[in-house]
Amino acid sequence: MNEHIVESTEVYKIYSHAVLLCLAAHVIFTLSFGFLQMYPMMFYNVFSVLFYLFMRVTLSARRYRLTVSMVHLEVAFFVTLTTVYVGWEPGYVFYLIALCSLVYFCPYKNIYVTYLFSLGEMLLFIGLRLYSDAHEPVVTMPVNASKYIYLYNTAACFGVILYAAYISNLSAVFSKRDLMETNRKLQSRVNHDELTRLYTRNYLKEKFAEAEESSFLTALVMADIDDFKHVNDTYGHPCGDYVLAAFSTIMKTICSSKADIARWGGEEFVLLFKACGKEEALQCVQNLRKAVSSYEFRYGGFEFHVTATFGVSFAEEANDLDALVNLADERMYYGKKNGKNTVISTNKL
Repeated sequence: MNEHIVESTEVYKIYSHAVLLCLAAHVIFTLSFGFLQMYPMMFYNVFSVLFYLFMRVTLSARRYRLTVSMVHLEVAFFVTLTTVYVGWEPGYVFYLIALCSLVYFCPYKNIYVTYLFSLGEMLLFIGLRLYSDAHEPVVTMPVNASKYIYLYNTAACFGVILYAAYISNLSAVFSKRDLMETNRKLQSRVNHDELTRLYTRNYLKEKFAEAEESSFLTALVMADIDDFKHVNDTYGHPCGDYVLAAFSTIMKTICSSKADIARWGGEEFVLLFKACGKEEALQCVQNLRKAVSSYEFRYGGFEFHVTATFGVSFAEEANDLDALVNLADERMYYGKKNGKNTVISTNKL
């Protein structure tokens, strides 16, 4: 798992469940060894119960690497001890196979650490098999008890493997979700201007194509902040950025329900009005013009006003975006040459 998944609440739950399963298993082992009067193994499992209670504490502190490392070492030691003590037949050694199914979900940055864990557990499995063939167990477990414990251990190991499959599926879900979120953020960066959070020019072209295809396009508006160079020269470029952002906020507040808005470049903006009448679009632009001119801009102890000029072209006046932009641009510049702070929607005043 990658680092950001490891730190998630979901993975904490996974490790917490794994530790709880180990804790429950050692409680059962304690009772079974006590019933069989194998007291050394019973006392060891009492110690293991306390050990996993402590592992719950390390998990709460989000010490995942420490917890997982200690669990692997404890299981390896437990399997070695029980195999030497009661032999191969009860099947305690199968927990090494189960542990190998979980090893690739260890929260290590270096993947080779997990390979070393897996290799070590495989070698231990082989070594215990060879040891069992060459040595008698310290205590011989009753045949019936050995058979039932073998069945329990086998079932428990299959349960762990199924749990590993569940974790694998969950990890895939997390990865897919994170990938989708990353793509969404990247797409947002591509489609939105960083300063104003309005659409970019390229994305507005896509919006235009959608609106044109659906015949929803009403009008295109080119907006330009009047005397913006004076703002930059007088108050500084950071103040100019503030004005651009504030102007964008005003546009979104008044027009976003009727139009797609993009920063076209510099202090120029384009609004695409869709699914509304001409008069409604023009009234919205007039409301925007009045809101901008009456807004009191405040930055760095300065208070000032700015205005904007708007050129409007209508969908039936041209067949493509460039032509509509050029027409709106011509009307906007006509307005700038004739007093500024106005809306021009025809070729004549």
